[in-house]
Amino acid sequence: MDEKSLKTALKDLAVPRIVYYDEIDSTNEQALNLMASGLEEFTLLVADQQTAGRGRLGRKWVTTPGSSLAFTVVLHPKEEERQVMGFFSFLGGLALCIAIETHCGARPQLKWPNDVLLGGKKTAGILAESSFQGETLAGTALGIGVNLLEGSVPPLEEVMFPATCVAEHCFYLPPREDFLAEVMRYLIQWRPRIMSREFLHEYQARLALTGQRVFLIPPSTEEIDGTLMGVDREGHLVLELDDGEVRAFPVGDVKLRQG
Repeated sequence: MDEKSLKTALKDLAVPRIVYYDEIDSTNEQALNLMASGLEEFTLLVADQQTAGRGRLGRKWVTTPGSSLAFTVVLHPKEEERQVMGFFSFLGGLALCIAIETHCGARPQLKWPNDVLLGGKKTAGILAESSFQGETLAGTALGIGVNLLEGSVPPLEEVMFPATCVAEHCFYLPPREDFLAEVMRYLIQWRPRIMSREFLHEYQARLALTGQRVFLIPPSTEEIDGTLMGVDREGHLVLELDDGEVRAFPVGDVKLRQG
């Protein structure tokens, strides 16, 4: 994969600019730095290797050259969309799921709020970060990291959640640039519908652990037990607690309750 092959694969899509790096610290970091100069929506930054890739809460994201996908898409949320910024992570996850379903026939799931699972194991993570100039939103960097081919799965001691790669669940995968083009195709298709009922329905249909007992670990409080019911119109996770109360939570890590 190089800049020429990327441009060929993406030539039929509304991608105004492609920036390719053999190696970079983080495509999200570069996108956030460049936003001050003005980047059109769907500008795409791609790296073969990241030296400082990151996930939620500052966690490390490993990008293996030649087998992973690491890219960032620049988006410009509209005023009404700024109340549901979590939906942009949902958008990245949904586009990736549809691309996997189309090419593999596999059934990926979305682990709220920003992971894609195959066979119950993590194959991708999404990180949406916004850049502000004063109080003005300059744009959102939608970063997507995918364990695509064999060799992209980090060693067990380096991960917090069991990991896999897309290739383990497919008979055939196209070249990385062609698979990336398919993800972009679905992301562009669903972008105008990000606040629609249809969008949320498609996300919910792929939501992992629905109906199962889980525990949620919020950032600053004790873990909360409950049955995962889905997500609400704001993208918050909805749990039914043991006493029957139904509550929505805007942030946290979800884990399956064993036993």
